[in-house]
Amino acid sequence: MIHYTCDRCNCELTPNEDLRYSVQVEIKAVFDTPTDFVEDVDTDHLLELNEILERLGDDESDAIGEDVYQRRRYDLCSGCFRQYQKNPLGREHSLSFGFSAN
Repeated sequence: MIHYTCDRCNCELTPNEDLRYSVQVEIKAVFDTPTDFVEDVDTDHLLELNEILERLGDDESDAIGEDVYQRRRYDLCSGCFRQYQKNPLGREHSLSFGFSAN
């Protein structure tokens, strides 16, 4: 039997009884090209890429890979999913004061 646990509150989820939500998060680094960038037509991009890959060791390439791209998956119970929907980034809620327009 497959065992599921909520990744937020660690409660056990029974597959046939509890509703389980799967949340997938994909994180990508964004590299914007500067607006004043002028591409050199004579540049061999494949050669440059090959040189970069040769310089990277296995340990370094794994670390760079996680900085550039990650995919995560979380199982949530119903209660934790409702909390996630309300505040997916986990921001601290600041107190807001409602003043009347006197």
